[in-house]
Amino acid sequence: MKSTRHQLLFPPVDDSLGAMPSSALHETLLQPILEHMEAGVTVYGLDGRILFFNEAAKRFGMSEPIDLHEHTYGSYSFYHPDGSTPVAFAELPSVRVLRNEQVYNQEIWVQPLGKAVSILVANGKLLSSPTGEPVGVLIVTHDITERKWAQQRLEVSEQRYKSLFEHNPNIVCWLDLSGRFLNVNPAFECVTGYTLDDVRNQSYRALLNQEGIRRVLLMSRNAQQGSSDNYDISTFHKDGTQIELNVTVVPIVVTNTVVGYFAIATDITKRKQTEAMIHYLAYHDTLTGLPNRSLFQSRLDAALEQAACEQSQLAVLFLDLDRFKYINDTLGHSTGDGLLAQIARRLQETARPNDTVCRLGGDEFTIILPRMSHTEAKRFAEAVLQRLSMPITVGDQSFVVTISIGISLFPQDGTDAEALVKNADAAMYQAKEHGRNNIQFFQPEMNDAFVKKMTLEAGLRTALENEEFQLYYQPQYDSKHEHIVGLEALIRWQHPVYGIVSPLDFIPLAEETGLIIPIGRWVLQTACQQFVKWQQQALPPVRLAVNLSMRQLQDKHLVTMVQDILQQTGLHPSYLELEITESIAMHRLDAVIPRLQKLQAMGIQISIDDFGTGYSSLSCLQLLPINSLKIDQSFMRNMSDSSSHLPIVTAIAAMAHSLKLSLVAEGVETKEQLSFLRSLGCLTVQGYFFSKPVPADECEKLLAKSAARSDKRIFPGTGCTSSAE
Repeated sequence: MKSTRHQLLFPPVDDSLGAMPSSALHETLLQPILEHMEAGVTVYGLDGRILFFNEAAKRFGMSEPIDLHEHTYGSYSFYHPDGSTPVAFAELPSVRVLRNEQVYNQEIWVQPLGKAVSILVANGKLLSSPTGEPVGVLIVTHDITERKWAQQRLEVSEQRYKSLFEHNPNIVCWLDLSGRFLNVNPAFECVTGYTLDDVRNQSYRALLNQEGIRRVLLMSRNAQQGSSDNYDISTFHKDGTQIELNVTVVPIVVTNTVVGYFAIATDITKRKQTEAMIHYLAYHDTLTGLPNRSLFQSRLDAALEQAACEQSQLAVLFLDLDRFKYINDTLGHSTGDGLLAQIARRLQETARPNDTVCRLGGDEFTIILPRMSHTEAKRFAEAVLQRLSMPITVGDQSFVVTISIGISLFPQDGTDAEALVKNADAAMYQAKEHGRNNIQFFQPEMNDAFVKKMTLEAGLRTALENEEFQLYYQPQYDSKHEHIVGLEALIRWQHPVYGIVSPLDFIPLAEETGLIIPIGRWVLQTACQQFVKWQQQALPPVRLAVNLSMRQLQDKHLVTMVQDILQQTGLHPSYLELEITESIAMHRLDAVIPRLQKLQAMGIQISIDDFGTGYSSLSCLQLLPINSLKIDQSFMRNMSDSSSHLPIVTAIAAMAHSLKLSLVAEGVETKEQLSFLRSLGCLTVQGYFFSKPVPADECEKLLAKSAARSDKRIFPGTGCTSSAE
């Protein structure tokens, strides 16, 4: 056979072995070099047969001959760079070269049968003899699989970063080591009003006041050392308004060196406003804006500590309006609340800057007077009486009110807050006994209040046995359809000497003595028995609400007691709702929560009563297993008088909805209040607009009347309705 230079370099191969004859291996010095190249080298004859291939070409699937007649090529599958479109026979690099096309960096995907895909880039050209006659095809292929995957991972990573940066609902800022803005996302402009052009290369300090800068420098030490930081800061919108942000600072670390920071921030302005409102409600009376009992206690403790250090005197005044209940009962709570608000304002105007005027509740006020002697305290109290003797106008009515004032002094009348308040209260009762509208200083012989307290306590111990307690029921109405959906059981005491004694007078005493446990059991059992009786009379199946006191909630036998009463009376648990005040609920959470959970697991509904008058953080409220919030009646009364109270009621409603709690409003007295509550999504209401608390026989008539008037009945706890019979 005639030999050529080309034939010496690329001699024919054994088709079955795919290897070059050993005799030819010694005929060229290039052979070992080609064999060990990372690139695949394949030489085809003009008829498509393989003349040479190296090991790399074999790995790449470029070691099989081409059938130019059948248009087939071995067992490998070839695809275009999209990874799914097959490469046609005519598009194969070797076939293209045979057509005299130049193949330059043609990317193809090769998949051997049952193996992973390799991504190759091929280059090819015709091989010619010294005379210029084509003798074969040279194809050189490089494996770029890892490079392509790395490139794709980089593109995906960049796309994710871009998406995270640009579409993040939170603020994302990129800052250099000196705190200058390099980039900000669209959320930054949305929250702060500043664009990237406004802040590019500007320091973050331009958006903070001096206190904010100091706090950032103090709290960003971890970020400077390569760890993340999280904190709340106040900054300013472009329009000058203050906004609150929760910021996480993440250092950008390259080769163990911090080269910049990412600041990721969430707008918490509304949350901070809500927390501030809740905190305010916890320590202030919503009607008057004065400090409430909790803040009074804190202020008095602090004032006593200071007085002890200074060895100075301090006066505590206990004030109670005369015949205020008569005003409330005859003219309505709205008038009474307006009167209280104006009295509070006059008390504040009389007090000195360092004095503390508080409203304990109802018509009771206290005043803390630091550095005040007996004579000075008397002079101040007389000024209060004089100031309040001036007529007060509420609406179109004018009032002249009188007030009874009791005074105790530190240290002669007590050295702690409890003793001073107790003695000032006793002195106030003495002022009432002396004809009202006067001032009394505490005297040790003042024991009338104590005698009455002992009389009531003795009477409480026999009241159950003598059947002196009665239950009244106040209906709760569906705010939309105005039919009865629930009843709240309320206890009344017919004392043989004092007549009707207010629960406000004897319930605290029952708590103190422990008598609340048997009294509470009687209330629950009597109410459940009455309720089952009404059910047997085919009256509407509404829900029964019964109040639990602090002592009951702390009783380890509470759950067993409730189970026993339900079993004895036959009342299904789904009809029972137990009401607790938020101040009670916040006391001893570790013991309260398990008991409430057990009661709720029985199917009993749990409600927070008088919401907004105590103190409960959002985090604690979420821990409690409760079903509903009951807006205190003081909010309803205030809401009708001053639009400033509307946001408070709105905030409570929004919080209940966000926590997925039912909302009940008590103290509803006007159609306007009802309409407003409907707009807030408050489904259940009670108050004098519908009915005052009534005895069982009158309540039975109201239930029958409601059933006759209603087209449907609501089954508690199910949300189901059925046609009334």
